[in-house]
Amino acid sequence: MPNWISRIVVLLFIAGGITGAMLYFNGSEKPDETSPADEAMMHVVEKSDFEAFVTETGDVASASNREVRCEVQALGTPGTTILEIVDEGTYVDEGDFIVEFDSSALENDETAQKIVVANNQANMIQAESQLENAERTLKEFEKGLFQQELTLIEGEVFVAQESVERSLAKLAHSQRLAASGFLSSVQLNADRFQWEKAKRDRKAAELKLTVYREFTREKMVGEYTAAIKQKKAQVEAAQSTLDLATNRLIEIQEQITKCRILAPASGQVVYANDERRNIIIEEGAVIRDNQIVVRLPDIQNMEVAVRINESHINRVLPGQIARIELDADPDNPLDGEVNEVAAYPFPLRWHGAPLEYDTKVTITNPPPTLRPGLRAKVKIFFESAAEVIQVPLAAVIQHEERYFCLVRNGNDWSPRPVSIGSNNNTHVVVANGLAEGEVVTLTPFRFIKRSELEEILPTLDAPGKRGDQPSDVASTERVSGS
Repeated sequence: MPNWISRIVVLLFIAGGITGAMLYFNGSEKPDETSPADEAMMHVVEKSDFEAFVTETGDVASASNREVRCEVQALGTPGTTILEIVDEGTYVDEGDFIVEFDSSALENDETAQKIVVANNQANMIQAESQLENAERTLKEFEKGLFQQELTLIEGEVFVAQESVERSLAKLAHSQRLAASGFLSSVQLNADRFQWEKAKRDRKAAELKLTVYREFTREKMVGEYTAAIKQKKAQVEAAQSTLDLATNRLIEIQEQITKCRILAPASGQVVYANDERRNIIIEEGAVIRDNQIVVRLPDIQNMEVAVRINESHINRVLPGQIARIELDADPDNPLDGEVNEVAAYPFPLRWHGAPLEYDTKVTITNPPPTLRPGLRAKVKIFFESAAEVIQVPLAAVIQHEERYFCLVRNGNDWSPRPVSIGSNNNTHVVVANGLAEGEVVTLTPFRFIKRSELEEILPTLDAPGKRGDQPSDVASTERVSGS
């Protein structure tokens, strides 16, 4: 027998012993007569259905509880104020209005953000225009200005070449005239100088053409290309700035939309009040981001959450039947079934506190009047047997790991060894040792002392007197009822 059962038995024995002592010493009855008090302390052995159960209290809740949270971000503020909320207990359908938060600050942010987006759009347009101009400038140089300048320089080379040939012809003519004495040496030197100058001019024009073709073009293309890259970077920066501003505007508009909450499913509105944390849901209350505002329990899917002590947890399993008694309606118990047993206990609330395990008991066919939050007493049945002999716990004596009952034998009481089985809070199954119709006392220590039981044990253990069956105990030593 588990220790807790032994403790219950001992307490019942003590209570019974005190009652018996009071009856014994009052001197109002004769020793051989059975008083009404004695009759009350006797039990007739009979067969009946045995049920072992554990009883705990808990709260009724919905097994499928939809939580409605505040999704409005409280940036730089304690939270968002409730402007309007439906009354608690109201039944709502999916899509019905539930709660509305203050959106005035968000609407001001939306107006300011729209201005920011418009300015960023203007910057974006300007950056794109500058990029297009830079690309057109490069194209204009490659397809027009470069060819135009190249043609002009080539013309300069052609003119310089023609000037060289003309000055050379003039120099030759001057040399013939000078040889004939018709032209002075000074004039001849002047013509020779013109020819040399024309050659240098031609060389300068050719060098200019080479520089323009091989260096100037590459330099200009590089400058225009760099300008295009710069403008592209400016466009990308303007685009990123515009995207960020636009996304922020969308977020603000979404936040404004979330200020008005509609029911995500059908159910009964239950405020998420928490007195321990001083949270009261009402109009004007400030709600922080992601805080639960209301719950929408499914009335058709209800359960009771109970805490099972560690001494019973190994006996409670999913699928076991339960009987649920509501404090609000104790005359109409409900049927239930264990749905879930936690694998780990609740955290200890203080040192030395008992370990308790969360257990969910589903209510079968909940009535329309059932409401979340009602207190209930749950009786979970973990063992049953039909038509077995069982006696009250007070009728059983435990001594040296053996169990005894005092059986009525005329006006005397005889100790009878018994083999016990399962037990509940009030009764224990007797596997062997008692027969139907026999009478046992619920106050055994009124008629026998533990020291007397020590003296009788050798007799009970003698061969042929083991007392495991009812017929074996007929010859056990008797204890006087007086």
